[in-house]
Order: sequence, then structure tokens, then C-alpha cells
Amino acid sequence: MSHEESRQDGKSGQPRSAGGREADGKQTISELTEKVAFLEKKLEIVGSVTRHDVLNQLTAIIGYNELLGMTVGDPKNKSFLEKEKFALNKIRGQFQFAKDYQNIAVDPPRWQNIRSLVNRVSDDFDVKKVRIRADTGAVSVLADPLLDRVFHHLFDNALHNGETVTEIRVSLQQTGPSGFLLVENNGAGIPAAEKERIFERGYDKGTGWGLFLAREILGVTGMTITETGLPGKGVRFVITLPPGSFRPDG
Repeated sequence: MSHEESRQDGKSGQPRSAGGREADGKQTISELTEKVAFLEKKLEIVGSVTRHDVLNQLTAIIGYNELLGMTVGDPKNKSFLEKEKFALNKIRGQFQFAKDYQNIAVDPPRWQNIRSLVNRVSDDFDVKKVRIRADTGAVSVLADPLLDRVFHHLFDNALHNGETVTEIRVSLQQTGPSGFLLVENNGAGIPAAEKERIFERGYDKGTGWGLFLAREILGVTGMTITETGLPGKGVRFVITLPPGSFRPDG
């Protein structure tokens, strides 16, 4: 063995080969990093292809389900079709969650205008009986690009669980260098015992993932979310904005 091949590692004292691999067969940090990156890429590709193909098939099945429902007159059979539709939509929601969760922190945070974001997300819903408004002025926050999904899930939670909701309001409060983004509605409210549990994975009445995902997305840039509304008098989500994470536009 040459002198180069048998040189000692200055930090560990272990002999290293010319290729950078320790003599005892352990992988170097760079090799492990490359392996992890390769495995992550494999998982991303498999996940993306699987979601794409399965969602296409789900869309087809849901379409045929709708057509079949038009030809079925028996109430019992119609109820079976409704249960099937519910299950299919549940599966589609779970795939959407997987996609969103995988994409958290993939791209760097960016400045996003809150009022524009709220108006854009509002278009996802049929809000003929519910008013959604943003009283934030021209303010942007520095957050993960998936911030729109946070508002989507907060609005969806209000519309599905609020019972008596007629208004959803987004506003901003500043306290020194920090700020608070408030998302409030005048629905039924959340019992005290459930205020933290609603953020648990699989807990809420919709997909079971929405508020959990919202908290994960916000956490990427150091934001937190809690629910502080009075039970029976409405819902009040408070998103804490760290110093430097929001600014006036213009």
C-alpha cells in the first residue's frame, strides 16, 4: 500500500483510502449525502407518478359515479352511490394532502400580499351565503409558497364546521416588531377541550389533515397558529408573525 493510500485521518486517526473512504468500510459524509439525495429523488418521482395516475383514475370513477346516479331511482341504491362518492372524495383529499406535505419547504419563502392571497383563495369556494373579506391593508408576509393552502384550509374548516357562519374576516395586528394575522368567523365556535386537538393529524371533520397541514406550513418560517375564540361565539385563529416576516407594500 502506498503512503497516500495509508495516510491517517487527521481528526479521527483512522486510515483512509485514496478515494476518501475510511479503511473500516464506513461511508464518508459526502457519499451519504449523495445517497440520501438519490433516495429522496426516487421517493419524489414515485410519489408524483402514483398521485398523478391514481388521481386520474379517481376522476374517471367519480364521473361515472355521477352518471350512474342519474339513472338510479331506488333510494337505497342512491344512498350507496353517495357513500361511494364520499369515500372517493376522501381518497382524493388524502392524495392532495400528500402532495402539499411533500412540497413544504421545497422552495424558499417569498413575500406574498395577504389581501390578494385571500381574494384568490376565496375563488375556490362557493361563498354565496358567506362573506370573506381581508382588512389587512397593503401588507405582505414572508412565508412558504404554500401559504395559500393555509388560508384554503382555514376557510374550508369554517364552511364545513362553522354551522352558522356568514362571515370570515382576515385582519392584521402589530405589536412592536411582531404581528398577528387573525382569521375569524362568526360560526359555532370550538369547545375549549378541542382547541389544540383540531391541529392533530386526522382530527378535523373534513379531510382530517387541513389544520395539521396549515400548522406545518406556517412553522417553516417560524410562524405559529392557535385558536382563541369563545366557544359558541365564533372562531378566532391567531397566526403569530415573527419580527421581519411582514412589511407594508408600496
